[in-house]
Amino acid sequence: MILLVILLALLALIGLAMPIAFALTLVSIGVLAFSGVDMLVLVQRLYRGTESFPLLAVPLFILAGQIMNHSGISARLVDLARSMVGAIRGGLAAVNILTSMFFAGMSGTSMSDTAAVGGVMIPQMVKRGYSAPFTAAVTASSSTIGIIIPPSVPMVLLSAYMGLSTGALFAAGLVSGLLIAIGLMLMAWWISVKRQYPIEAAFSLRQLGNSLVSAFPALLMPVIILGGILGGIFTPTEASAVAVAYGIFAGMVLYRSLSLRALYRALVESAVLTGAVMFVTAAAHTLGYTFTYQSLGQLVLGPIAALDMGPIGFLLILSIVLIIAGTFLDGIAMMFIVVPLFLPSVQLLGIDPLQFAMVVILCWGIGQQTPPVGAALFITSVISRVDIIRITYANLPFIAVMLAVLLAVIVWPAGMVMSVPRWFGL
Repeated sequence: MILLVILLALLALIGLAMPIAFALTLVSIGVLAFSGVDMLVLVQRLYRGTESFPLLAVPLFILAGQIMNHSGISARLVDLARSMVGAIRGGLAAVNILTSMFFAGMSGTSMSDTAAVGGVMIPQMVKRGYSAPFTAAVTASSSTIGIIIPPSVPMVLLSAYMGLSTGALFAAGLVSGLLIAIGLMLMAWWISVKRQYPIEAAFSLRQLGNSLVSAFPALLMPVIILGGILGGIFTPTEASAVAVAYGIFAGMVLYRSLSLRALYRALVESAVLTGAVMFVTAAAHTLGYTFTYQSLGQLVLGPIAALDMGPIGFLLILSIVLIIAGTFLDGIAMMFIVVPLFLPSVQLLGIDPLQFAMVVILCWGIGQQTPPVGAALFITSVISRVDIIRITYANLPFIAVMLAVLLAVIVWPAGMVMSVPRWFGL
């Protein structure tokens, strides 16, 4: 009963447009106060929610992404992607997806990916005759790669909450991220062939070489981040600081496209976004404590144990719950509301925490593509000036690709999740 009251209260407050962090905190206050818990505990839990060394990577990765965004790096990445895949049918759609994959190795969030790549690619695709809903759908779906290919701010948050190695979770996302990118490009090509979308200029090895040289400093950032983490040179938190330093160096010295005014804007936008993320994280940590104090995890664990389902059945049910929750909850709120309830069952069923974490991240990404609450959809809708319903309808084939990768993660964790972390001994 108490679980139902909590969930209904959260939905009511969020439905009234209350900021998610305030809704989580207010519900926690109500439940703990009703249970006779000293409110000093609430303050301590809010503080402990952000008292984590790995969480220092969040503001730094956000800042690194903003710096690269304000440096005009996305245009060079588009040129590189165009020279690589522009010669196929519907080449600009593939360019859009490949650019998002490149940018994912720098930004850490899908919002940065959507804004940076969408602002460049959507006008070009529409001008070349691509339908506006298809263009918006390609942009929205490919931005999901931003939270799956490391560095990933959601992965940092989830690994800190679950006590996982951030580097191991980063490595676990590589196979899924690459498969989603390939699957999206194949789906975009198939649709482009059916609709006879245009082919860009013929493949030119010289053009590829020139664009590669131009984009090489930008491409070094994910190499430095992942190479340093997987090679044991520095921790993910230290990698985030290196990413910021390199981003400033590349923007101001190598490209000379990052002015002091642009750097200031990047700092301000990063501070605002970091404040919002960390406030939600602290509030969600408090709600997790509330769930634990009320033994709500056992309420979920009991029926699951009674069903006697295996790991695959459990993860399928979890995915359905997360995807449905993601249609009306922000990704961070969805993660921190649902994960504490199902986490005890993970230990009971012997599911590897990395597999569980990847299922959550993938469901988070799918949730960004579904109305009424979908960050990628809203940003893309604003840029493309296409309503969300039309984008969603055009996005269904691309969502199917993500669902296929999610199913592969559930059924074959050894190859999809564990292979890369084991290769690097993480």
